[in-house]
Amino acid sequence: MAFTPLLAAWSIWLGIGISARVSDIRVAQQLGTLASIPMVVVTSLVAFDVIHGTIGLAVGCAAVLLILDGFGWRILSGTLNRERLITGTH
Repeated sequence: MAFTPLLAAWSIWLGIGISARVSDIRVAQQLGTLASIPMVVVTSLVAFDVIHGTIGLAVGCAAVLLILDGFGWRILSGTLNRERLITGTH
């Protein structure tokens, strides 16, 4: 439950980064789905006990997600063009 906001923030930053660079909505959606596959694989491996969940693993994953979310905010927030989102033009 503690990872839900971290994973949501990371997926939002991925979506913003992809949407900022791709002009076709269908391509952006497909690339966003492909970009989320590593998160799905890791969470599935932990859920099916292939990777044994430990406190160290949880803290490490939380730290990595915090770092990725921080980089996403710093780097990708500048690439978002709000006018293009509203008007739909380049």
